[in-house]
Amino acid sequence: MHLINAESKFEAAGVCDVNNDGKLDIFSGGFWYEAPNWKKHFVRDVKYESNYYYDFASLPMDIDGDGWIDIASAAWHNKMVYWVRNPGNSGGEWEVIEVDTPGNMETALSFDINGDGQPDILPNIMTTAAWYEFHRDPSAKHKVRWEKHPLPKEAAGHGNGAGDINGDGRCDIVAARGWAQQPLDKDGQWQWHGEFDLGHCSVPALVHDVDGDTDADIIWGLGHNYGLFWLEQGKDNAGKRTWKKHEIDSSWSQPHFMLLADLDNDGSDELVTGKRYHAHNGNDPGGNDPKCVYYYKFDRTQSQWNRHLIHQGGEVAFGINTEAVDMDKDGDIDIVTPGKSGLYLIENLLK
Repeated sequence: MHLINAESKFEAAGVCDVNNDGKLDIFSGGFWYEAPNWKKHFVRDVKYESNYYYDFASLPMDIDGDGWIDIASAAWHNKMVYWVRNPGNSGGEWEVIEVDTPGNMETALSFDINGDGQPDILPNIMTTAAWYEFHRDPSAKHKVRWEKHPLPKEAAGHGNGAGDINGDGRCDIVAARGWAQQPLDKDGQWQWHGEFDLGHCSVPALVHDVDGDTDADIIWGLGHNYGLFWLEQGKDNAGKRTWKKHEIDSSWSQPHFMLLADLDNDGSDELVTGKRYHAHNGNDPGGNDPKCVYYYKFDRTQSQWNRHLIHQGGEVAFGINTEAVDMDKDGDIDIVTPGKSGLYLIENLLK
């Protein structure tokens, strides 16, 4: 366990080479931390209100194409999707650039939704649903044009994710009450399928073939309650798609963010998640229970998930947006864990 900043209360962190020195740094909120000794660098002042920063995502991507990694983000309180421009060698200030103000957002995720090889932004908006694509354009302000793509209104609300649900090779959008099918025509209408209800769903809900039967299943948690689950995709006798709910673990609360990573180098991904500390300032069920981070392996022979301890009982929790990546380039996957109880790096000692 490596302490990056015990005083940090930012709940999102991204991993990228901020200064182009070949090492992976950590970007979180108003600061970035330089590898390998995690020297703290100021980026910007971020407004703080009621124990929340106006910073709910940290998505590294070179938006303006200048060779320096920028950060895309979103915020609940000011309802803004925005990006923070890396000044690079100029030594200037990091500029905050507004993209849109679509409404209150839990966080935002990065997916290549249209399959063009470039990351897109999928915010989790409460009152509407959309995703955002950027186009590099030397004639545009900041050399970038943004294109907003509406999604079916039913996809609004707490919880979303992305992946190919129906196996047609295109990225679909998962929401709490169903999924939106991407059209063949990029300008066509997304088709809504209200086939399930995930409740107060985590962000993301993960699209993943859990049981190895070649179709896409869904993994999610109740971000503000107890419960971690997966939804098994199948077909009835008429060939119609079906979904069967399975519990993974209901012993701890607030699994608000999760990711997939091959932590043991066996060629298959594990589910990595943990408690979001004080998601609603301790007012959620189990909000003041011990903090925890776990990973889960699915045993396909037994059709069950087995939980493995990463950390519990200390100050390390799981925030709302982060990454698992080989930080020290030693051949195994490490985990960055931001949250209101501090910013930490969990080093995998497999290698």
